[in-house]
Amino acid sequence: MGWIQSNKRWDILTSMWEEIAVTIKQETGQDWDLLAAGTMRDPAHYKDYKKYLHELEILEHKGLAHYYEFVPRGELYYKVMAVCDFVVLPTVDETQSGTLARIIALNKPFITTAPLEGLTAQTLESEGGLLFTNREMLRQRVIQLACDEELRFKLGENLKKYLEQVVSWEVVADQYAEAYSLARYAKRTCQRVKFPPEF
Repeated sequence: MGWIQSNKRWDILTSMWEEIAVTIKQETGQDWDLLAAGTMRDPAHYKDYKKYLHELEILEHKGLAHYYEFVPRGELYYKVMAVCDFVVLPTVDETQSGTLARIIALNKPFITTAPLEGLTAQTLESEGGLLFTNREMLRQRVIQLACDEELRFKLGENLKKYLEQVVSWEVVADQYAEAYSLARYAKRTCQRVKFPPEF
């Protein structure tokens, strides 16, 4: 979900989705659809975009996937994400993700690539998602989340807690207010402010 770009590597999941869907059906008796939603932003990614859409069309004809084209911004982004049981971010090059921010806001369990700076850090801190490092691990993680409703619920609850206690606007605003207060104190008293180490 989001911008379709070469580095997002949506093709990794589409290339294995048919096999994944069969495995999920065998294990749970449930039919799962892959929802791919977003659009291309950078014309430099046009070739990959067209290839990806072709792969999705094949899956759509088999009744295994749906593609919804939209500009991933604003309220519609949240509405599209709200219909998902979980979200997969198979990106190979990213420092921070606007999609992940929305995932956290909606408490959606997720799967993403490791190691990737902000994505990996927030996955570990929030305990709201699963990490993968190769194709086979991604396949296993998708099957695991699809087959385990309790795990999806637990990850969603972890994200809710992380949102409320760590990254909500209220928490961040309080941290900024404290930082400014400490800076004013340091300036006024000519004393250095010391912070305890993270670990």
